[in-house]
Amino acid sequence: MVLACASEDFYDIYNDLTYSQQDDYRTGAISFRSSLFPFEERAISRYFPAPPGTILVGAAGGGREALVLARSGYRVIAFEPISALAVALAHFCGEMPIEVFLGRYEQLPLVSPLDCRTVSIDLRSRAPFAAGILGWHSFSHLRSDERCVETLKQFGNLTRGPILISYSAAIGDPSARFDWAIGYHRKFSSASIQEFAKRAALKIIHFDDRDNFPHAVLQA
Repeated sequence: MVLACASEDFYDIYNDLTYSQQDDYRTGAISFRSSLFPFEERAISRYFPAPPGTILVGAAGGGREALVLARSGYRVIAFEPISALAVALAHFCGEMPIEVFLGRYEQLPLVSPLDCRTVSIDLRSRAPFAAGILGWHSFSHLRSDERCVETLKQFGNLTRGPILISYSAAIGDPSARFDWAIGYHRKFSSASIQEFAKRAALKIIHFDDRDNFPHAVLQA
């Protein structure tokens, strides 16, 4: 019923609401996920340039990836659509080399300062980034193939190095889903990810759909 009747605005509002209420994503909460997943550690150590360098992190949540990268010696530009999570990260990181903005993949290359959604900052003024990360499984929240391709194109335009994406795998029925815990999300086949990369003019330098966390490393 939700998939049949809900509007685009509903999905944005619902996804933002569900994630903002989960302590796993809120910086400083007891259950906050503060470390990288093994697949992220492997991809970053093998394919990312060594620090210093500036990494672009999209759908940054409470800053799980951003905080680890900053502690490793990188500078980080992070953007997140949910104001509560972005503000929590900005307060938590203090003097760490992390800049936090509000923004959605669909709005790239524009993001906004935390204190003023009506002002836009063009990330092309900060580019090129040394590498990029699309936050864990955030790619699966993009609601059309066109948005998937455009998001990858934008990251490719902004980033001169590797781009790490992860997604929900299409096991069984690959159609769109609405989950009360995380809102709207899609499941992708390996062929879909490869096609998105091709259409975005990105080459695949690493691909693993056998891991429990299917992911790819792409590069313009």
